[in-house]
Amino acid sequence: MRNKKKIVLTAGTILVSVLMAATPALASSTAITGKINNLYTLVLGIIKAAGAIVLAWGVFEFAAGYQSHDSSQQTQSLKKVISGILMCGASTVISLVK
Repeated sequence: MRNKKKIVLTAGTILVSVLMAATPALASSTAITGKINNLYTLVLGIIKAAGAIVLAWGVFEFAAGYQSHDSSQQTQSLKKVISGILMCGASTVISLVK
């Protein structure tokens, strides 16, 4: 009984260590990196487009706030303009860092 328990414990330990061992990937690296680069480009394009939309929206609201002399609307719209500029610039900085 004790001998069986020891064998099962040893076999379980060996099985876990084999499953935890690193196995090399047999995929082509260019195929995977090409798909990752396509996804990366798509995400950067989406961020840049969203930044342009937020920037245009902020400029429009700033003009409306400036026309009506509403300082709180001007402040909020300047925050949108700055965030739009940051979104457009962040994708450029990320692509330069890569």
